[in-house]
Amino acid sequence: MMTEIFTKYVPDTAPSPAPSRRSWLTWKKKLGLVVSLLLVTGVLVFAWWANPLPLLSPLNSAATFRFLSGETLGATSEKIVYGFLPYWNFNDLALQPELTTLSYFSLTIGGDGAIILQEGDHTEPGYNRLKSDQFLDVSSRLLDDGKRVDLVVSQFDNDDIVSFLNSEAAQDRFLDSLDSVLLAYPFSGVNIDIEYSGEVTDHLRQQLTTFVQKVNTHLDTKYRNTQLSIDMYAGAGTNYTLWDVAAIAPEVDYIIVMAYDFHRKSSTQAGPVAPLFGGKELWDSDISEHLAGFLKKVPSQKILLGVPFYGYGWQTTTRDAQSNTFPQTGSTATFKYVQELLAQKTELAIQENWNEEALSPYLTYEKGGETYIIYYENSRSLSYKLDFVNQLDLGGIAIWALGYEGDSRELWDVINRKVLLQQSE
Repeated sequence: MMTEIFTKYVPDTAPSPAPSRRSWLTWKKKLGLVVSLLLVTGVLVFAWWANPLPLLSPLNSAATFRFLSGETLGATSEKIVYGFLPYWNFNDLALQPELTTLSYFSLTIGGDGAIILQEGDHTEPGYNRLKSDQFLDVSSRLLDDGKRVDLVVSQFDNDDIVSFLNSEAAQDRFLDSLDSVLLAYPFSGVNIDIEYSGEVTDHLRQQLTTFVQKVNTHLDTKYRNTQLSIDMYAGAGTNYTLWDVAAIAPEVDYIIVMAYDFHRKSSTQAGPVAPLFGGKELWDSDISEHLAGFLKKVPSQKILLGVPFYGYGWQTTTRDAQSNTFPQTGSTATFKYVQELLAQKTELAIQENWNEEALSPYLTYEKGGETYIIYYENSRSLSYKLDFVNQLDLGGIAIWALGYEGDSRELWDVINRKVLLQQSE
């Protein structure tokens, strides 16, 4: 925002004697100052018009979003606080008032299109938890409170994905299976989580788009107010992946950008799980870079930024921020686990650190004579991501995963302050 300075000179109405030389010089100086200010203001206005400034951010100078065109952006609508609940975290769930949508993870799609309900002699774990009284209790409480409950349908096996997407009969079988679930349980939305690893063909990419279109048409025809969302790797915004972002966007209510796992358990160097910045100079890419690609193809309100309630830890060669890791030592570090670890700060010689490039915390410690590094999310790093969401006016956030925070309110208090309270101001 620019501030214009106006100076108004109003002469006395009564006649006055001719001004002295000193008063004339004083007036001349004032007039010169006003003219100078107007000239400077004019130059700044022209510069702003000719070269739009990047959006100013409260983060730091690295956080200016240079892919924007200078428009004033901000939180203009209610934000979605979408939380994935994996079936294995059900006993750790503490429902928080900030949550707007709980997304149950998940039921698996087989290669033949049928939803898998049985694994050998046992009920498939996701389905087993779904049909429990505990799930019905949680979902009823949310729905009674005006919240939403989504079902995630997932597929991660490459061979199954190819078989499924290449078969119309398999897709029709899936829709029949989906109907059975939607009629039996009070879901208000469906989330598609199909993740293919490896090189993608044009044909397979088109087949996924066609499948999403088919699901959208089916839900619109048979159900009222049943939303459809899809999960995408963050790299889909800038790279050629399974998801044709521009073609899929009109078919869904939300695209959930899985903006995490930039470093993984298998990484050969320690590094942030969800870096806002840093890019190719420090790691392969960052959230800011990929979101720029999404925003060229998708309305901002359709994007939910995936945020992690977890990190990763490794045994490392040193305490350096990007130290080399020892093979097969990586492990998931939930927010709850990190808090338990910090309670042993003295005995483990824990050092708490901050990676300014990624805007991410990490800690180092010693155990059994070995050195370890954990990158994770805390209230500060999450706060910066929520600033990012508000400034880009995204639809909201999607948390992976509910239960990883334990019974702590630290992360939820930031969501309350940065998302909910800001909207009410």
